Amino acid sequence: MELTNINAQLKANQYLQETLAQLKKDFLMIGINFDIEMPVSDYKSLFAHTEKLVYAIHEQYLKLLYNLLYRIDLSEEIVQEKMKTSTLSFTEMLAELIVKRELYKVVLRKNIS
Repeated sequence: MELTNINAQLKANQYLQETLAQLKKDFLMIGINFDIEMPVSDYKSLFAHTEKLVYAIHEQYLKLLYNLLYRIDLSEEIVQEKMKTSTLSFTEMLAELIVKRELYKVVLRKNIS
């Protein structure tokens, strides 16, 4: 699948529900309920909700945050590289990386099958 096709599908929020399901699954695997107000209409609201959860986990349960990053296969090297160039707060940057990683897994799964 071409990158322009994927970008068009993302703008149309085609993978939004699958990304939401993947986030719910992976957060639940570490014992955190990903309760978000439905319906989720765009990625911006998904980023915002994820950032709130990441902030709460970061403040109270740092070990769970490490477990989540391991669970979704987001390496420490990627996080450190992004920290060097990002203008976002740490939790905003981390939430963005998490959602993008989950989206990548969804797109990859769609393209392989």
